[in-house]
Amino acid sequence: MFIQHKQLKSLNVPAGKIARLHSASSRVQLAFAGYPPQLCQAYLLQIAGGNKVLIVVAFYLAESQCSIFFVPKFGELPAADAEGVYEEGYSFVESMGFALTETDYHLLSEQKKHSYWTALPICRPPRKKAEERSAAAKYADDEMNKLRLRSLNSLGRFLASM
Repeated sequence: MFIQHKQLKSLNVPAGKIARLHSASSRVQLAFAGYPPQLCQAYLLQIAGGNKVLIVVAFYLAESQCSIFFVPKFGELPAADAEGVYEEGYSFVESMGFALTETDYHLLSEQKKHSYWTALPICRPPRKKAEERSAAAKYADDEMNKLRLRSLNSLGRFLASM
């Protein structure tokens, strides 16, 4: 069983620690709590560290430009148990409508792994939320709302006079 890891916002993991990586071949429209419905990209990966591994399911929300991560309820596990949990993650992602494909990440050279890994959107910090936008953007939104209200009032008076 996978649960959302709410504190994790991006994967700041060295490329060499990624043991397996699957990526969805296309985007799927999903709705996560706190976000509008939008196209998402899915990833399934295995992060190795010593004799333990962590299986991560990652969804990148295209419109919100942020990632949502799911991990096994019990967290890290021994490397010997990784295959079964990886298969559970695979089923979890596919149950949401994605078709995962092998990236052959493990076959790349160290340099190409680094380039590939750092280019993935799940490795980037999230874009600031709307409420954290600049004061100028908020002012522009306020002014636009005032214009909308003025236009609606004018339209109302116009229609009433007919």
